[in-house]
Amino acid sequence: MANLNKVILMGNVTKNPEVRYIPSSGTPVAKFGIAVNKKYKSGDETKEDTLFVDVAAFARTAEIVGEYVTKGDPILIEGELKLQTWEQNGEKKSKHEVRANNIQMLGSKKTTKNENKTDENDIPF
Repeated sequence: MANLNKVILMGNVTKNPEVRYIPSSGTPVAKFGIAVNKKYKSGDETKEDTLFVDVAAFARTAEIVGEYVTKGDPILIEGELKLQTWEQNGEKKSKHEVRANNIQMLGSKKTTKNENKTDENDIPF
């Protein structure tokens, strides 16, 4: 049986991306967060849940994210889940983050010149 690790999320950027470089390779890494909202009915009341997700993008995608993505932007992310583990004060910690393979800005007012894109307001990655 085959395995599949694929995540597709659409939400709003919660903080400006922070671009750093891996010291050993010089590869750029952009880290940022998104909020994914879900509205639902509970009896006569409409409620809303918000899921906060950490995202990491690498290489050229990271550079583009650092240049064009800002807090509040609507964004679509396609990637995979990755478990991060570390030790802090002798205690083991872990969290899941999404490793972005493809990112699409949605409804952004920012534009760039790209012959391959179909909509002037979207920047393909």
